[in-house]
Amino acid sequence: MTDSLRAYVQRSPLNGVLFLLLLIVTGASVFSFIGFVISQLFLGVPLLTQPNLLDDMSNPELIPALRTMQLLQGVGMLIVPSVIYLWVSSSWGNVKALFRSPVRQLVMICIAFFMVAFPLVNYLAEWNAGWNLPTFLGDWLEGKESQAGEMTKLFLDMPNVGLLILNLIMVGLLPAIGEELIFRGIMQRGLQKVVNPHAAIWLAAILFSAIHMQFLGFVPRMLMGVAMGYLFYWSGNLWYPIIAHFANNALAVGMAYGIQHNYIESALESAGTGNPTIAAFSLMFCLMLLYLFKQYEQTQVNKT
Repeated sequence: MTDSLRAYVQRSPLNGVLFLLLLIVTGASVFSFIGFVISQLFLGVPLLTQPNLLDDMSNPELIPALRTMQLLQGVGMLIVPSVIYLWVSSSWGNVKALFRSPVRQLVMICIAFFMVAFPLVNYLAEWNAGWNLPTFLGDWLEGKESQAGEMTKLFLDMPNVGLLILNLIMVGLLPAIGEELIFRGIMQRGLQKVVNPHAAIWLAAILFSAIHMQFLGFVPRMLMGVAMGYLFYWSGNLWYPIIAHFANNALAVGMAYGIQHNYIESALESAGTGNPTIAAFSLMFCLMLLYLFKQYEQTQVNKT
């Protein structure tokens, strides 16, 4: 059966897309149901009998259920479908090659990149949020942004270290692994078979940003996807975009925790906002780090 599926997926890019979508929808459905059952039986939130409770994301009684659902969705909608797809569509040798041991110096560059990019991301986010959109589209997008903001606010309320660690896994690690598997490990590699590598990187980044359904932050998220796409393209190693993605997410979680507990100044969270000079320096250092990554990776390849 595996051989038949592999032949079907490899027959055309469209077949691969359809198979991946089927896996994602199936995984999301199955793991959502599991989340509903856990919420009903163990958390005292009757989502199976009253699913309309999810209409009010500001209800604090929903927080344990929402966290459970988010954890399960991260695994079931992203990681499990990606693993199954790679198992079916690729040989073990090809999959193993995607996860070679990372080089310490390149890991440090990946982490530094998203720390340095923080002011630029803030500047672009503020600019993107100010776009004038058609009324019907703007109202819908604002509703989506508001809903996402409410959920993020609930998740990032961290009165103790335990919730900080949970958020580092739920908001930081699982999306980093799952999204990079899908958008770089599967989509970008698949697109490279039909378009040139640079177009594949940008198309995968556009899809990566669009899938979040938060279009008032579309541009900075897309550009982050482009950066992670090039990290993968130059190295052929998924660990680097995963590490960079996690660093970006973990920075946001850690900063929220630090501000809540007065470890850091709240003004740091808006660094770069409304300041094109700082944003320009941030961009310059980001490009320098990408250049260093590419050059160092090439020296590693030449050594082998």
